[in-house]
Amino acid sequence: MRLPRAVLLVTCSACASGLIPGGDDTPGDDDVLPPIEDPVRSCTTRFAYQPGLGETVESVAVAGEWDWDTREPMVSNGAGFTLDKELPAGLYAYKLVVSRPGGVVDWILDPANSYRAYDAGVENSAMRVPDCSLPLLEVAGNELTATGATATIRVARGSSGERIDQLHVGHRFEGAELEVSAVRGDGEIVISLDGLAAGKHVLAIDATDAAGGIAERVLVPFWIEDERFDWRDALIYMVMTDRFRNGDPANDPPRQAAAVAEADFHGGDLRGVTAAIEDGTFDDLGVRALWLSPFVENSTTVHDDAGHGVTAYHGYWPIKGRAVDPRLGSEADLDAMVTAAHRRGIRVLMDYVINHVHEGHEYFAQHPEWFRTGCQCGTSGCDWTERRLDCSFRTYLPDVDWQNREAGEQMITDALWWLERFDLDGLRVDAVKHVEDLAVFDLSMRVNEKFERGGTEYFLLGETAMGWRGDNLADNLGEYQTIARYVGDDALSGQFDFVLYHATASKVWADDDKGMLHLDYWTRQSLEQYPSTAVMTPFVGSHDSERLISLATYGSGSSLVHHKWADEGLPAPPASQEPYDRVALALAWTLTVPGAPLLYYGDEYGEHGGADPDNRHMWVAPAQRNDRQQGLHDRVSRVGRLRSELAPLRRGTYASLTVNEDVLSFARIHGNDYVIVVINRAGSARTAQIAAPFGDAILTDRMDPGGRTAALAGGSLSLEMAPRSVSILVP
Repeated sequence: MRLPRAVLLVTCSACASGLIPGGDDTPGDDDVLPPIEDPVRSCTTRFAYQPGLGETVESVAVAGEWDWDTREPMVSNGAGFTLDKELPAGLYAYKLVVSRPGGVVDWILDPANSYRAYDAGVENSAMRVPDCSLPLLEVAGNELTATGATATIRVARGSSGERIDQLHVGHRFEGAELEVSAVRGDGEIVISLDGLAAGKHVLAIDATDAAGGIAERVLVPFWIEDERFDWRDALIYMVMTDRFRNGDPANDPPRQAAAVAEADFHGGDLRGVTAAIEDGTFDDLGVRALWLSPFVENSTTVHDDAGHGVTAYHGYWPIKGRAVDPRLGSEADLDAMVTAAHRRGIRVLMDYVINHVHEGHEYFAQHPEWFRTGCQCGTSGCDWTERRLDCSFRTYLPDVDWQNREAGEQMITDALWWLERFDLDGLRVDAVKHVEDLAVFDLSMRVNEKFERGGTEYFLLGETAMGWRGDNLADNLGEYQTIARYVGDDALSGQFDFVLYHATASKVWADDDKGMLHLDYWTRQSLEQYPSTAVMTPFVGSHDSERLISLATYGSGSSLVHHKWADEGLPAPPASQEPYDRVALALAWTLTVPGAPLLYYGDEYGEHGGADPDNRHMWVAPAQRNDRQQGLHDRVSRVGRLRSELAPLRRGTYASLTVNEDVLSFARIHGNDYVIVVINRAGSARTAQIAAPFGDAILTDRMDPGGRTAALAGGSLSLEMAPRSVSILVP
């Protein structure tokens, strides 16, 4: 059910007479104070331009869709240019008109404003002008302690001067909301909480004035935890919900005769995810964030895929803007799942589809002008990248036209609704390169303004699928640049590192095509090519790629491993130990290099499979796994738990030590602490001679059940490495 409305904290009569609520929320004779005098908010919008270093500018003007034919001059203040203008509430496209020596005039996007809007098919900067007649609430500050928080909220009357009639402050925790007391002063309220339980908390503040004007709600999310979370700490586990665990057979849809079994619903649901959270499945792997496949309501239609009937079990065919798919559970089930995750310090990411909807979507029926159709991506003359904006994934999946302002605003508003309503912690943003850039920038800005002003980051993880252009940096610069262009302070927090995936998954771990020198080189290139503030996600398996263990079993050059349907012939489970060892090495590397790594469900025990949908088998519970599967799980689990325990493995810088074709050794350095990771890819034992620029120490191999040690002396150490093994050395 929906969270209840926050309770009345301060009434107009109290404010007007100078009364504030006493301990029993009842004004008394001793409570008389001077009347509350909140400031009146401004209705002025400021445009500003700061010339770059060495840039010569004669004048700057602003032109916008309120009147494109009029260039309103900005005033020079010595350091830059400004224009104060009053505009009715709304979203306005505009450009800066910069005049330079020699009669050069440039119409440019505002470099200080990441908001974008299209007008008549042209991309512009966008100014979001609020309704200044309404009261204003803003986060002025938020301080965290070990067990509490203090938030200061700035309060202003609307431009009409109407007094604030009601202030509502609620404290949300684990699906419930309670009233909290606050200190009311001129132009602000201060909310202090202490003695809070561990987990995620949200302050929700609302205001109404005497004329019925309602302020935009302010939310202040924060966490109480032993160590303040950093998204570099996250080991992200991708759950394809329908293929994970069946926690409630009552919501299983009937079998669809027109669909092949491998592309129909299998019964996994939100209650199954909750059960896995509560029984420690994710804790055992060191998981700190869950990425769930889309749980918005999807189509019930069966579509044809090369003669095979397929359903929307995956979640990427949405038909509603704000409804949980009943085949996965109810709103209450989603609430319970998020609450269970937060109790264990696990963040939850929603997979948000921004590129398309299903043709049965309510918005497509109501607003067909919000969408466009084009050639089918991947067909002749319709390259996935060259036609990224106008190609359609399928004929029944109309593209969202982000140049249509109403469409974009609705998609963003829906995303904010999901984040607030279910207390989610961020979004995995689907198919980033297939939408206009403004989709990413405007969404990111709105999330920041709505949820992050109190200091808690909401993670926006993008999927910009790029390829591999050759074994040199120059050929791949375009791939890096396309991924990097969407990452930044006003954009995504990070993205999946597709270049690193293509450089390593098959070439190093499955095929032995390349060695550890290649692995180390491309690891370092990823650290150099993306923004320094980015939290990128390395991965070796996903819902869109063949299972790594099958690639390691058959080789990536085998046609069988790329099959997707039973009538074609499909990969079988490995019959030997070697593929399990290869996956163990690959995942150990993924979990120990910088970033927020991805663990695709089932890879932790070696689930096999070819191409989609064969890479989406039902998750196998521990009791049904064979010894090799459980052995792989135990190795991955050990690395995951060490990552959770050791700050250098999560937050440390990457430093190559001694590397050859068979053995990679690198350090993760965090402050005065370090950890050394050694990986022997060879099928036979190796002696690793490692140069390590640290002081003399006895290092313990935390991957060795017996806790073997190695002596670091004079800047070097020697370590015997078993075939296809990993050591994590800790002082």
